Amino acid sequence: MTSRTLSLLLITLFLLLTVAMPAEILYVVNSQSRTLSRIDTTTDTVNNSFASLGNVPNKIVVDSEYIWAVNSGDNALQKISRSTGTTLGNIFIAPGSNPWDAVKHQNHIYVSGLFTGKVYKVDALSGSVVGSISTGTAPEALHVIGTKLYVSNAGDYMQNYAGSSVSVIDLESFTVLTTIPVSANPQYLTSYEGLLHVSCTGNYTSIGGAICIIDPATDALIHTIALGGTPGSIYIANPAQALVSDSNGAVLYSYHPSSFELINGSSNPLSGGGSEVIGTSSMIAVLSPNWGGNGIVKLMHHDLSPIRQYTVAMMPTDLKLDYMPTSNSDALLPSPRLSLYPNPLRQGSRLEISSSEALSGELVIYNAKGQKLVSHPLDGKASLSLELKLPPGVYFYRFASSWKQALPTTGKLLIM
Repeated sequence: MTSRTLSLLLITLFLLLTVAMPAEILYVVNSQSRTLSRIDTTTDTVNNSFASLGNVPNKIVVDSEYIWAVNSGDNALQKISRSTGTTLGNIFIAPGSNPWDAVKHQNHIYVSGLFTGKVYKVDALSGSVVGSISTGTAPEALHVIGTKLYVSNAGDYMQNYAGSSVSVIDLESFTVLTTIPVSANPQYLTSYEGLLHVSCTGNYTSIGGAICIIDPATDALIHTIALGGTPGSIYIANPAQALVSDSNGAVLYSYHPSSFELINGSSNPLSGGGSEVIGTSSMIAVLSPNWGGNGIVKLMHHDLSPIRQYTVAMMPTDLKLDYMPTSNSDALLPSPRLSLYPNPLRQGSRLEISSSEALSGELVIYNAKGQKLVSHPLDGKASLSLELKLPPGVYFYRFASSWKQALPTTGKLLIM
């Protein structure tokens, strides 16, 4: 390869990673105000009435075209235009179901029914409930890994959350494979390095919170981290730190996501916390509920130093992150939303790739010199698992879609 060719490759990669990078958008569910706030962190604009929500809105799901709001009081799933905030329809789930959370996988949305002890399967195209299955007492959070759906069952709050567990549902047959007992009151789920992390809030008084680690390969509980306090959502900030919000909205906890070592528990929490925490490679966002007043979204650097904050509306209950094309993008059609994990990737581990839509095209991985190392065709499925036989280092990946006018997705991949 000539020096001129190498320079052109590096310039191309730089442009792909900078010019076409999307703007970061934050959505906040304001339960008491019954509105959805939209925050553009690039322009610092806040629209606290971007969409009108139903009765007792709780959580949202954002896909490439729509926002799906879980309205507990209406027993319904609200379909909202992501571009205009207009309500496009409401899908009734079941009488007395009190839907709590939802997750979208391919063309279906799975909704947890807190009061009925069931998970409902909704056809996103037809807007109808096509199935339901009993899991455990008070199902709440939902998370998909591969072909399995994990459901946190909070348990019976009248009996110190007895029956706290995680149910495993096979998505193809829509049957419960097994149920895994965990610590009291599991309410949030995420995954990292192929493992499921379960945030268990405890009973708010005598039973402290914990993080339970489940191995999806065996669906067995392999470790429990005693955080104490009342942990909430989990954000894996970097390979050495997972941040955990506080259900009371006061502090942050942290632990090592790979070694499971406790860093900041209830005895030495981090200040400046909130009830939800999410982030990107460039920032961390924390939702401060400010009970009794308007909520606040705080943006911070990864060292938790402040960047800026935004005021939202009353009693915020959910915070989600989304991306919008910048003005530099000439894409006329939206790209499928892609997820590549774990990143950083441990050497010898498998790289999992998933999308909100079927993948078509190829995945290309380059080294820091711009040399193509891997070219893998995408077979039209919405998920892919790859074994990358590459040494530790920094790499660049690019999804080249065969969908006309779709913006290629690029980024960095770190192998440890």
